[in-house]
Amino acid sequence: MIDRLSGAALLTACLLAALAPSARAQAARAEEPERLFLLGAGAYAAANPYESAKDKVGTGVLPLFFYQDRRFTADLNGLAVKAYADDRFKIEGRIAPRFQLVDPKDTRDFAFLERDLGIDVGGRASAAFGPAGVSLEYLADVSGETKGQEVNLDLTLSAAPTDRLTIEAVAGLSWKDKKLATWLYGLKAGEVGAARAYEFGRTPGAPSGGVVVPSLGAQARYRIGEKAYVIAAAEVELFDDDVTASPLMAKKSAAAGFVGLVRRF
Repeated sequence: MIDRLSGAALLTACLLAALAPSARAQAARAEEPERLFLLGAGAYAAANPYESAKDKVGTGVLPLFFYQDRRFTADLNGLAVKAYADDRFKIEGRIAPRFQLVDPKDTRDFAFLERDLGIDVGGRASAAFGPAGVSLEYLADVSGETKGQEVNLDLTLSAAPTDRLTIEAVAGLSWKDKKLATWLYGLKAGEVGAARAYEFGRTPGAPSGGVVVPSLGAQARYRIGEKAYVIAAAEVELFDDDVTASPLMAKKSAAAGFVGLVRRF
């Protein structure tokens, strides 16, 4: 979870996942409008997995938005452009911001590290099989910030106990190449000197093939009234020894939670 939103990846990814199924279902009905727009706000709490963290948990509030029509989907997770879609399968082009809410600046020993906004471009293929769904996404940095790339595989299982309540469980695997892994979890020689550096693919002991990070999450959407929704999500990422061996990392996992209110317009 320190990959896309640094301890709160679910803030965008799970917002999209929580609302998009409803949006697709509504768009599929002839009587529903072709466009969907939601606006609201939410609060997050995210564990800080970095060494010498000033606070164990970071919190904050962000505005939320979600827009979808027949070709485009836009929210905090970026922009998706539909290239092909049928009842079960979809291919999209993706433009995604990479920014952090909990980053090394929130530590005592590594506040000098610069982790600025980056932009990734790629594509995503997804398929639905009844209550289950699978998606495969590729993203590569085009801004020069991380200079890395990643592949994300997500499996989703959804249930609707009532007409108003939708619940989803999500399991994911994310591969980050050596450049992105260093930006997320490591320390460059130019930042801390050769003696303290931990660069994937360059520092002895640091893997050259990047890292694989598994995650587990749950999210829920509850409709209140005709146009308002309460959304909530929780997620945990697990780090192996290749990640925790970095002097920057202090924990073997990072968890985050999120709750928000959005209204349909």
